[in-house]
Amino acid sequence: MEYLAAIIGATATFLLAVYTIRARQLRPSEVRLQDLGPSRAVRIETDDDGRPMLRRNASSIPALSRMLNARGHAQRWAIDLERAGLTLRPGEYFIMRVMFGALAAAVVTLIGRNPVAFLVSLLVGLVVFMLPAVWLRMRVRSRINKINSQLVEAITLIASAQRAGFAFAQGVDVAAKRVGPPMSVELNRMLLDINLGASTESALTAMNDRIQSDDVDMVVTAILIQRQTGGNLAEVLDNVTETMRDRERIHGEIKTLTSSQRFTGWVLSLWPAVLALGFFAISPSIMSLLWTTGGGLVLLGLWFVLNLMGIFTIQRILDIDI
Repeated sequence: MEYLAAIIGATATFLLAVYTIRARQLRPSEVRLQDLGPSRAVRIETDDDGRPMLRRNASSIPALSRMLNARGHAQRWAIDLERAGLTLRPGEYFIMRVMFGALAAAVVTLIGRNPVAFLVSLLVGLVVFMLPAVWLRMRVRSRINKINSQLVEAITLIASAQRAGFAFAQGVDVAAKRVGPPMSVELNRMLLDINLGASTESALTAMNDRIQSDDVDMVVTAILIQRQTGGNLAEVLDNVTETMRDRERIHGEIKTLTSSQRFTGWVLSLWPAVLALGFFAISPSIMSLLWTTGGGLVLLGLWFVLNLMGIFTIQRILDIDI
């Protein structure tokens, strides 16, 4: 009965998280107008240079908002959530992480029902609390990779529009209509900033700050330099496109050369779990000692933590920057 209650609670938490993420999908214009309009959820602050900037509150709960802002988590999480394409506030993101960690700790405690299980549950709860942060970084990286893969096509369309006599904003609009998300979302947000009164340079810089991609930074820098010094923008974009294609070719070659090492890393990481399932199929009574005794729970928790560390370490070693 306790297991069923724990499973139902975990499922309800997951569905609540999915519903919250999908229910608050706003159009870019709505988000921008909320930032510019008067609202209790928005406050005006100044950055290190004394320039005014708008920031949303981390949460509708004042105490939680103050806590996250005091520790500096609110602004960092807000940037990461925006880069990941999520509509969550930092406070909602923090509450979901706490709920997932608490549910995982409760499940381990109910399974073991002894003091050792309680200590292991604290470790498992901490690991589960950190897993959404890992997922968020993976989602940010995946979104950046998608933008980078669409960037060459978008630049080619803008360069073609420049040759046809279109203005820069019109070329960006053509590219936004031809390429799919997430590149089209960022281009439309840049056009929205321009239509709402921002300069082209400011809109480009804001887009670069949102995405934080080396490829996008190279393109934006080239465009800003061209707008200051003059010259043929289409030719500049063609040179940037050629450089990006060369980088993509080198990246593909490196990925091919390290594919066997990546496969080996995943095999070494997943092989213990496969063996555990095989042993459980052969002798369930012996394998059940891992989650019914204190010593077994300790070993299971250590395996889980060390296995995750091994996966991340191997991936970091094989992640070669170009």
